Amino acid sequence: MKTLLDMVKDYQQLLIKKDQLAEATKENNAAIEAAKAEITQQMIDDDCPRISTGGYSFTLQAKTSYTKRSNEDLAEAGVDFLATLREEGLGDIIKETVAAQTLQSTISAYVEEHGELSEALGAVIRTYEYNDIYRRKETTARRKTK
Repeated sequence: MKTLLDMVKDYQQLLIKKDQLAEATKENNAAIEAAKAEITQQMIDDDCPRISTGGYSFTLQAKTSYTKRSNEDLAEAGVDFLATLREEGLGDIIKETVAAQTLQSTISAYVEEHGELSEALGAVIRTYEYNDIYRRKETTARRKTK
């Protein structure tokens, strides 16, 4: 049977592995994008819009990407992004959202300030209690005393 200390050590190793996998995924995605850019340029240079290997076909595609201009650019131009979308008949793509983490931290601060949820918030916010584990790196001085 595992001791509590063994369980905590296993948990710590899982967290370390999660961080390593996240970093490896980030590095891999960057390598994929770099390879894609290099291959795309070589296909253009070689006038080779299609190549097959290993049972896969790779085809050069011209694409157009559309992204929102920065808030600074919009402010400088004096335009409202959402208002413009609505005026152009694209208001149906606008979705009001609240990120779960933002909701959590904001409601926690609200309850800390007010003592509890208001009746109106209680009607739209589900509250539940649970236990979690908090992990914090120990300082060198603290580790020596244990």
